[in-house]
Amino acid sequence: MKADLHIHSYLSDGKCSPSHIVEYAVQNTLSIIALTDHDTVAGLEEARQAAQHYPALTFIAGVELSTSQDEEELHILGYGIKDDTPAMLELLARAQENRKRRINRTLTRLQHCGIRLTIHDIQRGNHTKSLGRMHIARLLIQRGYVRSIREAFDRYLSYDTNIIDYSPTEFVCSEEAITVILDAGGIPVLAHPTIALFDRYIDVLIGYGLQGIEVFKGTRTSIEEYYLDTVAKDKGLLSTGGSDWHGFHPTLRLGNFSVDAARIRPFLEKLQLA
Repeated sequence: MKADLHIHSYLSDGKCSPSHIVEYAVQNTLSIIALTDHDTVAGLEEARQAAQHYPALTFIAGVELSTSQDEEELHILGYGIKDDTPAMLELLARAQENRKRRINRTLTRLQHCGIRLTIHDIQRGNHTKSLGRMHIARLLIQRGYVRSIREAFDRYLSYDTNIIDYSPTEFVCSEEAITVILDAGGIPVLAHPTIALFDRYIDVLIGYGLQGIEVFKGTRTSIEEYYLDTVAKDKGLLSTGGSDWHGFHPTLRLGNFSVDAARIRPFLEKLQLA
């Protein structure tokens, strides 16, 4: 069975609706999927309803939380969550306010570069309140300021520029995010870590209650994958994997990358799915 445990809908920064994602997953022979939108669970009910029409498809409710740890940005995935718990909803409400502040600050900085965009311009045509730099990048392309997402980030939106400043205090802390996921009955997993960030923070995050690592990813080298999977097993962590699919790349369809369910069996057993 083929699994993809990292997918984004247009309720965060993806292209497709949650129900269309379910349909595409079935069409492209995925057997297990998780919807993991950034800092929102708004698409989970629609996806759950759509998945009921396909008994052979297993749907996992998820979320991807943007967090800070020692002024580093870390993303924590939550799987199998009860998405209506008060603590989760309160954390997500704060995350949305933080996102709005970052967007407004970025738009102010872009004005100094002669680029005049408003938050209403960003919101127009998007289905989400979970706005981020990717939404600005796509609008920069539409308005003719840049020709590609890469150029938008290289010139304006990367933390390496003088335009975007990184304010880790505007993210929830990693410890709180992990605690909230656990309290919501979920499994907290470190998303797409670089080897450097993994080595620096894995023991700290385990101390907070982290239970898994996103090991398998299409852009990861086999050596990196082997290292992360080996250390995860040594530390008693679960291994997961996913495409981080957003739907905008013209040649990467949902299902191009998948993980054999046998490779993530302990994770599936933890969710009582295997």
